Amino acid sequence: MRDTGRTSNFLKAINKYAAEQRRELKNQAEEFKKKELQKAEAEVLRDAYYLIQKEMAQMRKGISSEVSKEETQGRKELFAQRKTIVEEVFKKCEKRLLEFTNTSEYKELMKNYASKISKVLKKPGTVLYVQEKDMEMEEELKESFGKLCKVLVSKEIKIGGLIAVNRNMNIIIDETLDSKLTDQREWFAENSKLNVF
Repeated sequence: MRDTGRTSNFLKAINKYAAEQRRELKNQAEEFKKKELQKAEAEVLRDAYYLIQKEMAQMRKGISSEVSKEETQGRKELFAQRKTIVEEVFKKCEKRLLEFTNTSEYKELMKNYASKISKVLKKPGTVLYVQEKDMEMEEELKESFGKLCKVLVSKEIKIGGLIAVNRNMNIIIDETLDSKLTDQREWFAENSKLNVF
């Protein structure tokens, strides 16, 4: 009977050891399976991340290209609009200056120009060029100049004012409203804050 008890204990011990080994193997298998799943998940996530990054890079490139095209188109439109605004402003200025040339203040301005120029062009041979309609002021301009001079028509003067030329002194003085308006165009471009960039 002793042998049966020992055998029974021995079998119990073997069964217990086998159960522990089974549990251990099962736990190891579960742990291995868990690690392999985590590894597979990490690989899938990494691949998904790279795929997403690649897609995002392509999308950014596409968006950047689209934005660049729209920005270029917008700049073209702004440039055209700016040009239109500048042209409108200067057409109005030119119109106002043409209206000004029909006033008594303009006649005084012309006489002042002639007087100031005479202080610079002291040698004989000065010619004052004016717009055709300003030839009516010929005598007044000569009188304001105070010295012998000629007054002739210049087709280059569209608005008004005068150009004084003295070939003996090799000097040209431009006191036209045309050139003053052109100078203002440059100033306007620099200071109007209508930049496109």
